[in-house]
Formats: sequence, structure tokens, C-alpha cells
Amino acid sequence: MTENTPVSKNGVDPYQPPVAQSQVPASRSGMAVTGLVLGVIALATSFLPIVNNLSFVLAGVGVVFAIVGVVATRRGKKRGKGMAVASVVLNVAALAIVLATQSMFSAAIDDAMVSTEEVAGAASEPTASTAEEKYTIEGETMVSDSYSTKIAGTLTNNTDKEIGYLQLSYTLYDADGAQLGSAFANVSNLEAGGVWKFEAVAFESGVATYKLADVTGF
Repeated sequence: MTENTPVSKNGVDPYQPPVAQSQVPASRSGMAVTGLVLGVIALATSFLPIVNNLSFVLAGVGVVFAIVGVVATRRGKKRGKGMAVASVVLNVAALAIVLATQSMFSAAIDDAMVSTEEVAGAASEPTASTAEEKYTIEGETMVSDSYSTKIAGTLTNNTDKEIGYLQLSYTLYDADGAQLGSAFANVSNLEAGGVWKFEAVAFESGVATYKLADVTGF
């Protein structure tokens, strides 16, 4: 009789080593993928004014997803470490660009507002040509003593309307050209075509020259 070979109940050789089970590879990190998608969208729209407010939010959320993805891949639970790191970089770059872009736009808006105000202010001030068209000033003379300076002359209202209030101002200078002060004169209810004999007074001495500074009427 031949020696009986032991056989297991299931017909498997009990001396044959067990077959090693294949390991299932780790899945790709969904957090890293989500962070990457948010980073791409945020970076692409980070240059657009107003829209980049939403880009900032997306990038902030994307950073959170990307960091979670990095942690998971470093522990070996998920694959895609490079993708997770790229997600962090993209979202951080989007945040930085949004902040820089909004700062640049804010500075540009401030400059534009200042320029507009300067133009509006310049437009509201009467120019010399405008003053000459409305008024004619003639016969200016200056008298100065130890206590005061007076500049006298005549002003003609060239308009066809009565001027309720009119004021003249002169800038006064000494012999070296340094400004000493201003002389003023005003009148009320100057009729259309009317002539006003003015006398602008300043309590300044040592005045050598003067210059018409402004004519204001309404």
C-alpha cells in the first residue's frame, strides 16, 4: 500500500504555504482634488475687480481642504501628496494676488477721486479772463503809511444783472517780493452796468507792490 498523503477537508495541500493577499492601493485624496479645483478657480479670477471678493473666499476654503489633503497623504492614508502641496501653493497665491489687486484698485480710485475734486475745485474758482469779462477795474492807486495801506480804483459791472455782493482782494508785497498780507473791499447791490469806487484797506506798512488776487460776486 502506498503511503496516504494527508489531504485537507477542502482538498488543499496542508503543506502548501498560503498565498499572500494583494494589498489594495490607497485612494487619491478627495480633499487635495477639491483644494486644487478651488485654487485654480480662485487664481484665475483673482485679478478681476469685485469678482475677486469671491475668489478670496474660495481660496480660503481651498487652503483648508489642501492642508487636510497634505496631512492625509503624509500619513499614507491617501495618495496625491504632490497634488495636495500644489493645492496649497495655488490657494495661497490666489489670496496674495487678491489682496495686492484690491490694494492697487483702492489706490487708483483714491487718486481718481482726488483728481476729480481738484478739477471741480478749479472749475468753481473764477479765472482771470472770467473776472475781466464780468468786471472792469481801472485807475488803481496805492497809498501807504506807517499804519495801513489803501488801494483805490473803480470797478464796473459789465453784466446785465445786479450783483448782490461783490468783494475785491489784493495781495501785498514788500520791496523784496515777500508777501505781507491782503487788502479787502466789498460792496452790496451793485446794479447792472454800475460803477463802484472801491478802497481796499489793509493794516500793513512797508508795502511796495500789490496784485489783484480775487474778485468774488454773486
